[in-house]
Amino acid sequence: MTKPGVHIIPAGLEYDRVIKPLFKDFTVQKAYLLVQNPKSDKGYYKHQTDVVNSFLKEIKRVPIEWEDCYIDLYDFNSTFKTAYKLIEKEVKKGNPVYVNISSAPRMVQVALIMASFLNRREDAIVELYYIEPEKYYEGELVNTVFKLLERNADEKQIIKNLKGIAQEIKEHGMASGEATLHKFPPFPIAKVTDIEYDMLKVIKEKTVEHGSNNGNGYIESIKELKELLDRSRGSETPRSNVKYYLDNLQEMGLIETERNKKELKICLTVVGKIFADTKSN
Repeated sequence: MTKPGVHIIPAGLEYDRVIKPLFKDFTVQKAYLLVQNPKSDKGYYKHQTDVVNSFLKEIKRVPIEWEDCYIDLYDFNSTFKTAYKLIEKEVKKGNPVYVNISSAPRMVQVALIMASFLNRREDAIVELYYIEPEKYYEGELVNTVFKLLERNADEKQIIKNLKGIAQEIKEHGMASGEATLHKFPPFPIAKVTDIEYDMLKVIKEKTVEHGSNNGNGYIESIKELKELLDRSRGSETPRSNVKYYLDNLQEMGLIETERNKKELKICLTVVGKIFADTKSN
């Protein structure tokens, strides 16, 4: 029998697609809820935040262990690092990790998928899942609202219909029921070794924002990189090895280089900076 798993679930305008799979499709040990941090909330999202909080209140009535993890849903790096560290922590404990992307905003979906990919290991269960509902309310809601714009609209009947839709959304979220559970493991990606992470950290410490033309924003040469790496690790790495790891990182899209006469300038890409940040602590 599969060990009870740990779930990571972004909080949103959903109830059924959060709760139903926890009892129908899985045995659950614990669930993390990714919740918008009130300190980083933007004023124009206040009404949405209030509605999400009402769903959270109902979700937490369900008798399993819940833990809130506060993030800025509109900050990709913050969301990615939080998700990465949660998955990494549970994988190290030997727990299966299941990530629900059913109702996550697009930016959060990408962050969760990337964090899952990076924690993919042969001896670990890390799976993403998506709940296809029996019914979506968004289209019905918008279509009903648009009828108010029609000439000779029956406003009394439309308001009655809107109240019915509102009641269903309050009970189920923006979608109801569970028609199909789609599970898919993250595709394996090239593993970044410890020394390659160290190289990313060393480059990060010397570089500035990606795309800067300031010469100080680069590692100036492989020789300089080797010196900084040796100092950081407290041991010597052969130059040929440094070049090998550098080629690997460039192939994975984590660094980019620029030839300057006989020297090779090196800096991080945006993704490389994110990788470096995941190990910075």
